[in-house]
Amino acid sequence: MVYIYDILLNFNNDFYEFYEWEKNDPILHIKRMPIFKVETEFLEDLLTKKIVIDDSLVMSILNKTEVFDNKKIKTLKYACLFTDTYRVVGVLLGDNYMVAKLSDLLLDEAVDAVDISRRCTLVNPAYNIVGNRKDYSFLTRSEVKIKKYLLSELKNAYKDQDREKLEYLYFEYFGKIETNLEKIVEEFKESLKTEINEHHLKLFELLKLANKKEVDSKI
Repeated sequence: MVYIYDILLNFNNDFYEFYEWEKNDPILHIKRMPIFKVETEFLEDLLTKKIVIDDSLVMSILNKTEVFDNKKIKTLKYACLFTDTYRVVGVLLGDNYMVAKLSDLLLDEAVDAVDISRRCTLVNPAYNIVGNRKDYSFLTRSEVKIKKYLLSELKNAYKDQDREKLEYLYFEYFGKIETNLEKIVEEFKESLKTEINEHHLKLFELLKLANKKEVDSKI
């Protein structure tokens, strides 16, 4: 079995590119981890589908990944790297052998992993697709947060029947007056089905500022 040594991984339910990692993420310092060379189709399914991997491969990686944990070394039960010699994905499996969490690698470490994989024998893991992973139409991590925040603000304003807030937000985004609250909410929802644009960003900053002032006034 081929291993890679001394890398950082950031396992999350969703796959985040390394440049989207945040300081509060659960970063793991890996001492060693098995690496497998696979077909691109398998790698794409890892990123877009919910899959269960056959136990023949799973048993081969049992407790083979070691992690630095303060002054101790702990093991991850089922974890490894997969690469098609172009892209590398860290995988953490649950006890049911379903792919539970994914991780990108830092750029230089991904390059090292690809170099190491060139001496690996190509494997074709047997697996079953049991569903699709959540798709945000290629939004970045920060854009996903902005979308969720705006939808939450709209929902709460509509629930409270905050006409002033909803009409103000509508005017700021669409540049026109609208008094029908249902129409306001529906048109905002439609706008968020597309890519995040500069008007969404402006609303996001306005709402954050307004909420901060409201909190500060209560202190």
